[in-house]
Amino acid sequence: MGKQSKSSSGKKKALERKIDKSTLPPPPPKPEDEIGSAKPLEKPALPGSGFKVIGSEGYDDGGVADLSLLIDLEDSVQRRKRGENEYFSALKADLLPRATRGPMAKMTRREQKVSLAQLLFSEDDDCDDKGPSEVYIEQHRADDEEEDVATLKHRSDRLAQARAALRLSLLLREPACASLSLSELCKRKLTMSGKKGAAEALRCADKAIEIAGPGFWDSDEVALEVSAANGRANIYCVHPIVPLLFYSRVSFYSHATLP
Repeated sequence: MGKQSKSSSGKKKALERKIDKSTLPPPPPKPEDEIGSAKPLEKPALPGSGFKVIGSEGYDDGGVADLSLLIDLEDSVQRRKRGENEYFSALKADLLPRATRGPMAKMTRREQKVSLAQLLFSEDDDCDDKGPSEVYIEQHRADDEEEDVATLKHRSDRLAQARAALRLSLLLREPACASLSLSELCKRKLTMSGKKGAAEALRCADKAIEIAGPGFWDSDEVALEVSAANGRANIYCVHPIVPLLFYSRVSFYSHATLP
């Protein structure tokens, strides 16, 4: 047992730090019970969207449930790893890894994860690399000198978003998100630079596979992919009024609060 406080203020602070287990959410399900998108939807999330599952009832959710498991909005992995009492004590004391400076400083860890998903998967209707994120389809020549300025700027912005997502993944200490961000960075490098950027894109793909594998991976090497020409990364904050559509570009400096 630790040293107990004798003063009334100290006892009050100790009481405030205690976790009321009756208010905690139910424990996370076992990993083998989390099947994600393998469970079809009874009806499409939006009318007119989604695909009917062939040979059975229900509709495909387009990988939304799988993405939710990967982003881990409910911090199920951390809760299993730390235990309920330690996790919620750290959450209450704001000791879990998150961005604590810059435009996301006032966001909770969960809200920052939502922003991470939006950085990677929000797309405009005219986005030239729109489609399944795991598939690269070159619709335009990336090295075409006649490519309009707006398209090149759009590709550059998308590349910066992927870098920002990777940086945020490292701050949140979420390896799965870092691997996903690297795969998007690989695809967007190819879209931006074509064959000239193939070596850099393959390097990102190798690091994504390394993180997803069972072996050791070096976070310092992964962090090198975040570095921009001017030594800082850009992040895009989703405008609260028009989510998923409007982004304001700001310089992003932050660090993670260590547990």
